Amino acid sequence: MSTGIAGLAPLSRTHRAGRTAPHIRDLLEEAILQGVLPPGAHLNADGLAKQLGISHIPVREALRALGVDGWIEFRPHQGAFVRGRSEQELADLFESRTLLEAQAAALAAERRTGEQLAILDDILGRQRRSTDPVELARINAEFHSALADCSQNTLLAGFVRTLSMRARFYFSTVPPHRQDGSRRQHEALVDAIRRRDATAAGRLARDHVAATRRDVEAGAGAPTFR
Repeated sequence: MSTGIAGLAPLSRTHRAGRTAPHIRDLLEEAILQGVLPPGAHLNADGLAKQLGISHIPVREALRALGVDGWIEFRPHQGAFVRGRSEQELADLFESRTLLEAQAAALAAERRTGEQLAILDDILGRQRRSTDPVELARINAEFHSALADCSQNTLLAGFVRTLSMRARFYFSTVPPHRQDGSRRQHEALVDAIRRRDATAAGRLARDHVAATRRDVEAGAGAPTFR
């Protein structure tokens, strides 16, 4: 897979039409999460505009928005760069996920609706059918966000969604041996939520995050720090 600006596919004439800064921001964010634009990549607005085949104006606005959201950093006299990863933030990420996702899962078991349960089942079905690591990483983030939505707590769900996006940044692909284990853990979580077993759901969520952390510490799919 090509990385950096050259790894971005030019937009077709149809896709260029009506592309505003928010659209370009989302496109660049997804490229960062997939690793197409890796940590440290230099994001030159004119170069991006030329590669995508669009005006530089929405690109500059998109870069400013990504800076506000913490995905890129602006260095004096150098320009915009994709932010780096840090071991401290990774440790903070695991700690925060353990606390928030366990609580979200427990509340989800108590408060989920039938429609929300159907959404979780649909996500699990797509996870079973997919073998593409990038798609699986995206589905994984979608699962955790949808589970948190079941808590009926919009602030808590927002925090979990942010953490899920940050997790994708650290793990842009799913290590092959983790795919089956992660799916089984997701299935067990949904089963507990289906049964409205808040205690089991909270415990399974904590165990799920802990399993991911053990894999990282063992070196499986560990992110590269710069």
